[in-house]
Amino acid sequence: MGINVGHRASLGLAPAALAGLAAGIVMALVAMMVTAVMGMGLFAAPAMIAGIVLGPQVAMSPGPGVIVTGLVLHMLLSMMFGVLFAVLVARVRASTVGLGLVYGIALWIMNFYVLSFVSAGARAMAGHEPVALAIGTHLIFGLVLGTIVARSGKSLPAAA
Repeated sequence: MGINVGHRASLGLAPAALAGLAAGIVMALVAMMVTAVMGMGLFAAPAMIAGIVLGPQVAMSPGPGVIVTGLVLHMLLSMMFGVLFAVLVARVRASTVGLGLVYGIALWIMNFYVLSFVSAGARAMAGHEPVALAIGTHLIFGLVLGTIVARSGKSLPAAA
């Protein structure tokens, strides 16, 4: 169950980024386990993420540099999205966990339907990753992020 936002003390940028990092780690672990079970390989998800910046060809031959690039990019984005979520939570009166789930779906839509117009690697990722996996992992990200922020009982202060 989520905590209604109300008035909260400041969470701060670093804790918000750490909440995003934690959610990103859980999301990545789930994606990696699922792609391994599906026969795509344990490192298929990081390789596809690396393709966003390195180009779509890297997803087909994920070496150590590609995997590290994908993991680092995913964690940086997760931290950034954690901070943005904390700012959003401070402005919206809703269940923090429920808002996290909506936020996860919004990120999926943005990543797969907006980013794919500007990045050939993102377009290739959207084509390679099963939609159910993509939606599921983004819901997991939002659920974990929303839960961490709700449990902290805090958010970033709203701008005056």
